[in-house]
Amino acid sequence: MNLIEWDSIDVRVRGERLNEIVAGFRVDPIEKITLRFFNGLLRIEGSVKKFISVPFTVEIAEITSNGTTVRVPVKSAAAFGGIPIPRFLFTLVKSRLPRDLVTFEEPATFVISLDRFLPTFVSADIQRIWIIDGGLAVTLGRGGADLP
Repeated sequence: MNLIEWDSIDVRVRGERLNEIVAGFRVDPIEKITLRFFNGLLRIEGSVKKFISVPFTVEIAEITSNGTTVRVPVKSAAAFGGIPIPRFLFTLVKSRLPRDLVTFEEPATFVISLDRFLPTFVSADIQRIWIIDGGLAVTLGRGGADLP
């Protein structure tokens, strides 16, 4: 039994803070990566260094959830400002992802486990995630917290 319980909570996740977190998980050959949040669209911009620096853009139009697992399907991806990136190239990134945090599923979907970010004394069930200007709006379903 928890000290605090809730049926539903609406929270916002600041895009600036998510950018800081994502920067900490950057892996080679990615040189830089930035998340930009618009109402209904998450745009990931960055560059990959091979022989030259290749700019890329990935667009995400929806984020789904189940419990503390979040699925992020890629809507589109382009390099050099407009050349489409084939989805199969995402499988090349698969082996470089931090496995305890992000995995990859076909077709072009990143799967993130949020258990790592929740304190052990908090239980929560993510009901819905909306992409909004400046970040994310999240509805948590039934959950609770106890003393740490």
